[in-house]
Amino acid sequence: MAADENLHRIDLNLLVVLRTLLETRSVTKTAQQTGMSQPAVSRALAKLREVFGDALLVKAGTVMRPTVRGSQLLEPVQKALAGIADVLAERPAFDPLRSERVFRIATTDYGATVILPRLAGLLGVEAPRASVEIVPVDGQTFKTLGETDVDLALYSDNPVPPHLHARDLFRETFACLLRAGHPAIADAEQGRISLDDYVAASHILVSIVGGGPGTVDNALAVLGRSRHVAMRIPYFATAALLAASSDLVLTIPRRAAENFSDDSRLCVVEPPLQLPNFGYRMVWHERVHAEPDHAWLRRLVLRAVRLEEAPA
Repeated sequence: MAADENLHRIDLNLLVVLRTLLETRSVTKTAQQTGMSQPAVSRALAKLREVFGDALLVKAGTVMRPTVRGSQLLEPVQKALAGIADVLAERPAFDPLRSERVFRIATTDYGATVILPRLAGLLGVEAPRASVEIVPVDGQTFKTLGETDVDLALYSDNPVPPHLHARDLFRETFACLLRAGHPAIADAEQGRISLDDYVAASHILVSIVGGGPGTVDNALAVLGRSRHVAMRIPYFATAALLAASSDLVLTIPRRAAENFSDDSRLCVVEPPLQLPNFGYRMVWHERVHAEPDHAWLRRLVLRAVRLEEAPA
């Protein structure tokens, strides 16, 4: 507290005058270097003598010499002003080519599957020494966005805390994944499974957080129908493997379904009912909103989803 009180007693500009006086040992040279008049420098020296309770510099013939106390002050005053200059210095520009930054992104394996392949390609070209670490989305994700553990989250358009920033990436629809020899495929018309076959089958539900009904269950309820969920898991890729090796039906976001359909064991078919589309977006905290490296990452993610480049 005493140190703070001392700071309140002095105009920090006086320290610039003190440093220059102790370095030049001349009121005239100090006036020239600081752009002050000689009388103003003399008044500043008088204030400094009052603050420190010491003459600081005294006449010795035709020159000024520091007192013992004045000599002791030169180095700490130089260091203090250098520290203040560092605090006020302009923030250096972010250089992706030289950066060794590790970016932490929270996402499900859906976001990783859809966005990461192209993001990795862009990262390798533009920031070859930087890296991305993926952490899972969970109940603490939006809390860690406000701390230091997570830089960016990829998330649906479900509600997020109002203090967070969000940017839409794309709109998404649903598709079904069935194993290539699934009985329901034979009766599918124009690539769409019938509603009767759909509800007769057992299903996989990907549920990231919470255990409530999914989008499909809500849509079926409107029609007075329901389905049997045989497997509820939090991983899209694992769900696709299960669908490929069983007669379980998997209904997931279309981009993920199309990615997984590269597996010859799987077929993409249309769901038999209207399912609402949803938005997918990136979410970040105010504390990193203006940081150049974070803004660069957000622009890179936008490019990775093939949106036109725009300010993040």
